[in-house]
Amino acid sequence: MNKQATLAMAGVLAVLAAGSDAQAKSLEDILKEKGVITEAEYKEASKEKPYDYKLGKGFVLTSPDQKFQLQLGGQIQAQYELDNYEVGNKQDVSQFNLRRVKTLLSGYAFTKDLTYKATYNWSNVVKENSKAMEEVNMKYRVADELQVMLGQEKIQYSRQWITSNTAQQFVDGSFVRNAFMQGYDTGINLHGDLWTGLVKYDAGLFGGAGQNTKNKTSDNAYNFRLTVNPLGDMKYGEGDLEYSKKPLVSLGSSYYLNTVKKTVSGTGTTATSAIDNNNSNFVTDTNGWLGTAVKGKYFGTKVAEDISVDSWEADFACKWLGASMQGEYFWGKAVGETSGKELIARGGYVQAGYFVIPQRLELALRYAWMDPNRQVSSDSISEIQGAVNYFLYGNNLKIQGDVGNRHTYKNQADDLVARAQVQLLF
Repeated sequence: MNKQATLAMAGVLAVLAAGSDAQAKSLEDILKEKGVITEAEYKEASKEKPYDYKLGKGFVLTSPDQKFQLQLGGQIQAQYELDNYEVGNKQDVSQFNLRRVKTLLSGYAFTKDLTYKATYNWSNVVKENSKAMEEVNMKYRVADELQVMLGQEKIQYSRQWITSNTAQQFVDGSFVRNAFMQGYDTGINLHGDLWTGLVKYDAGLFGGAGQNTKNKTSDNAYNFRLTVNPLGDMKYGEGDLEYSKKPLVSLGSSYYLNTVKKTVSGTGTTATSAIDNNNSNFVTDTNGWLGTAVKGKYFGTKVAEDISVDSWEADFACKWLGASMQGEYFWGKAVGETSGKELIARGGYVQAGYFVIPQRLELALRYAWMDPNRQVSSDSISEIQGAVNYFLYGNNLKIQGDVGNRHTYKNQADDLVARAQVQLLF
């Protein structure tokens, strides 16, 4: 039997032995892991093909000279949500929805050091068309220690926000993260991996007006993040799906500075105020710590003014042998530059998970808490949630479910929130 036939036979046997895990790896990877081929043969077999498919990244097209590459993939999250409110005038919810439906484009041009990304979220076309275009940017790698991003991306603030929604333990992020996250913005960000990922940094200058929006003033937003991985590089991703053979620990902190505009519409008792910003972050009316305060007239409605914002967070994460834990603490301060009104908000969460069946079945628990305004007593909110995740092909195809109780101290209300979701990433 010649060498090619031997390798082919060995490949078939290796795939059969690897079971469903083979779906997430290339044939070359499996043959190398089984010791069937040498390192040199692996490199030869792994050369870029004119067209290929990589699970989780999509269809891959590469030019003959290997100077250009396009990866085309997609993401679908089909979700069921049940909200049972105890008091108040909120309407109970029982509905199916497409949480995210995305087209994912990425690749490189002219050199592998110049990469690009374009993400389009079709589900946002129905909700708010101006937010359909998410990450659209170019990145140039000068060295591992210095990489430059130009365009629109997630502001590197909050571990859970930076982590892709495709790799989270719960159906969605914590309500505290939703209140403090900075969303998407357009600008420039410098990123570096130092000492093979032991230390990572980000320093960004952004427009400050939010997603797909030009700033109407000369004010900009600044963001800084530092992460330390003392036991080795730890990728962003919740849960220990990889079943880490050695313990991994990550410590991080982020800081964000911006000036936003409060606008006023109407007069007298009918006057309303809002934040002139286009982001799903701290300035939203429904979720954000600042947007909620402005809408609730904490800053008043008579004066249109600039509001300076400082926001800081600290986070940690650890993984080992299928067990994981992570948490974050958030702090935000807003000051009205005309009224002098000051708002301080804080909150945090901690969550833990364990794979009772390695790489297949995970259980998780999360506790979150937020004080949206330290000047107001008894307005805190807390939530405890439990989750079950079943992975068919890693994060590329998984079923998730979570249920939780959200307690509002102001009116002593307990609201039930239950969700189920199927995710397909291709």
